[in-house]
Amino acid sequence: MLTRRHLLCSAALLSAGTALPPSFAVAPARAQSVDLLKLFVPAAPGGGWDQTARAIEQVLRATGAVKGVQVTNVGGAGGAVGLPQFLNQWKGQGNALMVAGMVMVGAIIANKSPVRLSQATPIARLTGEFLALVVPAQSSFTSAKDYAAALKADPAKVPVAGGSAGGSDHILIGMIAKALGVAPSKVSYVAFAGGGPATAALLGNQVAAGISGYGEFAVLVKAGKLSVLELSSEMMYVDIAE
Repeated sequence: MLTRRHLLCSAALLSAGTALPPSFAVAPARAQSVDLLKLFVPAAPGGGWDQTARAIEQVLRATGAVKGVQVTNVGGAGGAVGLPQFLNQWKGQGNALMVAGMVMVGAIIANKSPVRLSQATPIARLTGEFLALVVPAQSSFTSAKDYAAALKADPAKVPVAGGSAGGSDHILIGMIAKALGVAPSKVSYVAFAGGGPATAALLGNQVAAGISGYGEFAVLVKAGKLSVLELSSEMMYVDIAE
């Protein structure tokens, strides 16, 4: 897994080694510097994709690799709303880069998107991390087994916030439910357009738990506002299912 520091270094290397080619670009960038780099984020501000875009912007501005950076957020349906716009409206723009992730794969299928991710060109993978199941610090759930017991007793009473329906967050809670003998369809999953709104719901005690990449929760976990019950690594996933 890459840390934020590694991400910043990767972004710097990307600019130096490839002259800012677009990630998932519609058209290849030419090997030259650009006055304006356009970063397209198919999610609401505050989430992991947005944070990654802002980190890239920070590095490229600091190193002088670009003169300006424009970040555009189009949230909804796990990226299925933004992807068609990126493909259709940003086509042929060699200075355009889309920052997205694994959530989009399932979301495109679940939302029956008219476009395919294969219509874009993948350039680089910058980050990778486990998903985290978290609860507010004041939650009555102090362990994964506490949450698992409540989920088995009545899944409707423990709503969990995450990214758009069909994404990796949604899939993980479905896998947890299945492992516990609970029908995934009975889980109360509250889908949000981005990590920012989902985290706000957590902090506002509007949901019992939340699922997303650990990086989206890290600052709040360190601040003592959220507690991690489980990570989606193989070892810890087995633990919650037992």
